[in-house]
Amino acid sequence: MDEVKSRNLSVAGYFEVVQKEYLIADFKRKIYYNVKDKQYYQKVMSFKADKINNIAERNNLNSVLNDKLTRDKVHSELFDAKGNPTFRMTESDFVNYYLAGSEFSYLGKVWILKNQIDFRTFKLYCEITGETLELDSDDICRIL
Repeated sequence: MDEVKSRNLSVAGYFEVVQKEYLIADFKRKIYYNVKDKQYYQKVMSFKADKINNIAERNNLNSVLNDKLTRDKVHSELFDAKGNPTFRMTESDFVNYYLAGSEFSYLGKVWILKNQIDFRTFKLYCEITGETLELDSDDICRIL
């Protein structure tokens, strides 16, 4: 997500940005395996939730925390239909998202990521069928 300084935003603009930041922090909390990283993103989420709730209550607004339609709308701005992020991930995010041993969804089945072939191609194994396939990142989605 492009960095936007909150001091240059209206309250409504800040409200939109902080809701996206909340959902991104939730995503990162789920993909990182390190306990300290998970705790850090949980703290970020708590801080963002306080800001979201404060603005929503003061202004009688729906938010990602109190309204499913709002959450779905903001979520769709950050993730594609399969659930893959459309925002720019950091290198560390990418490494943790595509970590060997992670579970992915493909054709309605659970696949285990074995390794990365190149930047967009991954080798996955399905325990149910015993198949191993090389798949493009657009075709798979991390199970969170």
